[in-house]
Amino acid sequence: MQRDVQFNGQKDWRIARYAIGGIVGFAVLAQLLVYLSLVALVDQPYAAAMVGAALISLLMGVPLIVVAATQFRRAQRLRNQINHVVAHDATTGCVTGRGLVQQVNGLERRRQSAGEELHGALIHLRINNLDDVGAAFGPAWSEELLQFVASTISTSVRRDDIVARTGPASFDVLLVGATETDAEHVSNRLTTALSSAHFSADGSKVDLELSVGGALFDGSVDLERLRRAAASETVIVASEGTRPVDFVRLPSA
Repeated sequence: MQRDVQFNGQKDWRIARYAIGGIVGFAVLAQLLVYLSLVALVDQPYAAAMVGAALISLLMGVPLIVVAATQFRRAQRLRNQINHVVAHDATTGCVTGRGLVQQVNGLERRRQSAGEELHGALIHLRINNLDDVGAAFGPAWSEELLQFVASTISTSVRRDDIVARTGPASFDVLLVGATETDAEHVSNRLTTALSSAHFSADGSKVDLELSVGGALFDGSVDLERLRRAAASETVIVASEGTRPVDFVRLPSA
């Protein structure tokens, strides 16, 4: 149901009054400057006109330019803040799926301009018991679990790797420039950290039920194909005997 926007006549009239007052003030000031220049240079009307025009430009144009530049910078900062909010998950602070797409598009543009091929890997992780934690302890503890897992992932991967929350209970880690050996090292470090992590909800120990899979890529980044391939080869992360992640290699694109 749409809510009707009420017309605020008093506020609109105030804006119109300020606009009319500014126009009249500029006109009066311009006439005054022209008059003073003519009085000062009565024998040189052309010079008086040039001096009057210069004074009007300085006294009126400079403040308008400064105000316009200030508003432009304010709008640019606001746009950057909005883009940051849209591209980052409010619960975990990780990049969102949309933010991950934007970063991949930037990588693709740089790849095309430089004529180089991309390669790397994507690790897909899913929290299998997130809904169970929410049902047993409340939605606040679901968010705590998401934050806990996101923090563990962020501290287990490399500095340049991109950690994104791409679903209600899933994360993707994009390892740009990683070889198969690098990807395996990161994956082993990540699964070890998760399997040894201890999470407590309202004082009760909760065993993490996680699935992790991976896929390698060469040439270009196709996020959808990478996700499907990584999700199809997930292994269960358990406290004991966690099997290493087998990375699926996508055909070169």
